Amino acid sequence: MTPWLKPVEPEWTAVLERALGRTVPPEALAVMVARQSRRYLGEDVAIAPADGLAARTMFWFPRDVLKVARAVGELTWAGALPDRPLRVLDLGAGVGATSLGALRALPPTARVASVTAVDHDPAALAILRRVADGARGAGLLPASTPAAHTAVCDLSQPGWGDELGLHDLVLAGLTAVEFTRAHGDEAARGAAIAAFLREAMRRVADDGALVVIEPGSRAESRALHVARAIMLAEGATVFAPCLHALECPMLRTTRDWCHEDLADVALPPWLQGVAKAAGLRWEGLTWSYLVLRRDGRTLRGAMPAETPMRMVSQPSVTKGKTEAWWCGPITGARGDLRVVELDRVAKRAAGVKLRDVARGTLVALEEEGIAEAETEGKALRLDPARWRPVWP
Repeated sequence: MTPWLKPVEPEWTAVLERALGRTVPPEALAVMVARQSRRYLGEDVAIAPADGLAARTMFWFPRDVLKVARAVGELTWAGALPDRPLRVLDLGAGVGATSLGALRALPPTARVASVTAVDHDPAALAILRRVADGARGAGLLPASTPAAHTAVCDLSQPGWGDELGLHDLVLAGLTAVEFTRAHGDEAARGAAIAAFLREAMRRVADDGALVVIEPGSRAESRALHVARAIMLAEGATVFAPCLHALECPMLRTTRDWCHEDLADVALPPWLQGVAKAAGLRWEGLTWSYLVLRRDGRTLRGAMPAETPMRMVSQPSVTKGKTEAWWCGPITGARGDLRVVELDRVAKRAAGVKLRDVARGTLVALEEEGIAEAETEGKALRLDPARWRPVWP
């Protein structure tokens, strides 16, 4: 598994089952998951509310709990979380995958002052409280983790955040998609997400961060990055995933979208059969994300002096070479760069090879040759001495 991801411990199964208050056989869970999945896609499929909660708790919680880890890891690595007990706010919390995922991704030295979770569904929030208590009791969360405070809130209504106060880490995990999918085209969806982000940013402390997780599918990811452009134009700071404030290169053609795709991360073994029976993928973890701040701090600012880049594709290994796409502030006009590493060169050099670098890795690259390669539309031939992985 990707080194910075902590696998979902088997003990979570008992915690989730106790929080749900029922035991669901795998065959029945697969049927519930299949129906709930179709509802997520906008289909009008009947499912009992209790069965929907069971699918969200026993299947989607373990699947989604890892998705916030990269954003929290990058904030931690950059020293960009406030040095005080953190006030955590989870918007559209559901059964708690994002907030509890963030808590388990924080370093052991982190202190948490409060966890506030809001959602329109009181039944889901009740499960969240029981999951959090059970995880703390089972040692899956630090014993010092405070009890979650929950509140019913409809995030689709104007002024929803007026009574929520300021928080250091504001989370919105797979939230905006629920009330923006009905908007027609990409621009309308992006504008609707931006309206939600605008209100969410009002809940962020001056030195805090807003972490937004959305599905990794093309439509949802592209809409999120349309919203990114709107928020940039209004003065927000994009901390991650972008290392620049340029136009997102992935929006130039309709076939591309910026998202995370970790091929080596699978569902926990006890859920793989459920996924297969429900007709869903069990290998690979996909999502898209955006981290916004109001204080001007960026992930780029925490990186070394060389040109900061991010690997935004899987390495493509062909005969005699490895190719990949990187993204970063390379010329002031574009953010994307195709790179190639020749096997004969890589074999003679010490250090990490391009074929071994995972999608999403932050990379430091020396300037020489970048502008020429970009201008001519050619791939930059990597010199092993002129680039290195930075995080993770």
